[in-house]
Amino acid sequence: MTAAGPGRADGRWAITAVLLLAAVALRWAWFDPWLCDDAFVSFRYAEQWLAGHGLVFNPGERVEGYSNPLWVWLLAACGWFGADLPGAAQVLGALSFAATVGLLGWAACRGPAGRGAVLPVAALAVLGHHHLSDFATCGLETSAFVLATTGTALALRRAASGRDFLGAALWAVVAALLRPDGALWLGLVGWFALGASLRQRRVGAAFGAALPGLGLFLPFLLWRHAYYGDWLPNTFYAKSASDPYPGQGWFYVQLFLGSYWVLWPIAALLPVLCCWRRGTGRERLALMALAYLGFVVWVGGDFMFARFCLPVVPILYLLAEDLVAQLPGKGARWLTAAVVVGGTFAWHERSDLGVVGQTVRGIADEHAQYPRARTEAIRKVGRRLGTLLGGPVATGGVPVRVAFSGTQAMLVYEAKVDYALEAVTGLTDRHLARQVLVERGHVGHEKGIFRSAAATDYALTTQRVHLFLFDWPELTAALPFLRLSIDGTACTVVRWDPAVMARLLGQPGVEATDLPAWLDAYLAAPGQRPPAEVAGVWQALERVYFRWVEDPARRERLRALLPKG
Repeated sequence: MTAAGPGRADGRWAITAVLLLAAVALRWAWFDPWLCDDAFVSFRYAEQWLAGHGLVFNPGERVEGYSNPLWVWLLAACGWFGADLPGAAQVLGALSFAATVGLLGWAACRGPAGRGAVLPVAALAVLGHHHLSDFATCGLETSAFVLATTGTALALRRAASGRDFLGAALWAVVAALLRPDGALWLGLVGWFALGASLRQRRVGAAFGAALPGLGLFLPFLLWRHAYYGDWLPNTFYAKSASDPYPGQGWFYVQLFLGSYWVLWPIAALLPVLCCWRRGTGRERLALMALAYLGFVVWVGGDFMFARFCLPVVPILYLLAEDLVAQLPGKGARWLTAAVVVGGTFAWHERSDLGVVGQTVRGIADEHAQYPRARTEAIRKVGRRLGTLLGGPVATGGVPVRVAFSGTQAMLVYEAKVDYALEAVTGLTDRHLARQVLVERGHVGHEKGIFRSAAATDYALTTQRVHLFLFDWPELTAALPFLRLSIDGTACTVVRWDPAVMARLLGQPGVEATDLPAWLDAYLAAPGQRPPAEVAGVWQALERVYFRWVEDPARRERLRALLPKG
């Protein structure tokens, strides 16, 4: 494209260029598709809805453990037509990324004010942004949210009439339905619309901005409260979003900008650009970017590297594109554009973020944690577990209840168990999510069953969990007979149920201890047992076995071995 000029780019040429950019983006996003573990939480909600249980994680429990309602609805719609949910999520994400690039390319063809084409800096830079394309196929709503954010920014940049603000507000409502933080965009649209109405002394702008919120977002909030009993999703409480964590949030933003150094100058200029003369559109873009980055700093960022910063990236590139168009001389414009786009391609990758199981202050590059081979292996174990247990009770399976964390969301989705408790953050459980936050730590993972003895006991007694789908070393290190392995995946038995264990014991690839047989051998073995050992075995079996199984004979024989007093 040429530098900004008085003419409009030829329509057919512009459409061809935009479609080409979108096609390249689609192919680039699909270069190395992957799936993030958190996405499987959304998949299970969509699957339960399709099965007739409602928008729930566990049948009979109305807890909004997802933060992307529109995304779940879209996935359910795809599933209703017979699509595989993980595959559908990847396709929707890749299409969203391609649409974002195409939208930015079309904006460049028209120019910031629709007065002529400019160099497509934003479209090319977004196309070459590693993490924007990387998150396109992760299964989460990230790319769709970035698309909605970009649409809001482009519609709001020069909005003046009620119709303009109506379009911006529609984009913002889509963003708010995709993620709770999208409500920030809806608020900014309303703020600018109110200012426009006051200047114009007409209600058109404010009315146009208010219509989507009143007609779409407010009914959604009323439905959420009626269905789940809360105005905010359970994830808000589980992630401690109301508790500021600015030190961690600032580190998160710095970590991102340190990798994409070309964005540092634009980010540093945001306070200045917010004060730019009214009417250029730069001040609106700058305020959107600054407000969102402020939100990211306030909540402490995310445990996934880059993800929370991505929605603001196209806005930063739009500002760069606008500033490039104002440079004097064609050579200066081309050179600066090349630096911005080339600098994006030449991003700085930190090796310590790409080590499986390793984080930097609780932050990890999620794609590096889930290479395709590892994901497939986990999902395979999940399918095996479902086969062993027979699937949900409705299909003849045993009534198993499990707790999971981290990578086990994939396992739970594939196993199709009736009840699963997200154990580390409390995403799917109201009680755990509303625990009092004692101290800050790994952002988003500061609540769960291991934060207190009461929380652990809640999982074991109130929720009556059979298995932890991960190794709990506090138990298994001292009591290895409580460790269970399925095709190499370590689990912990925390409630012995004869019906459940009968489906697992002796199966190929399953390593588990037959607890009654082990206890018989323990009781029959000659020699004096150390008092500390007996006490430990007694305490463990009281919690795991005797509490649930009527076995008075073995209980009394073991109790007789306890030291006096």
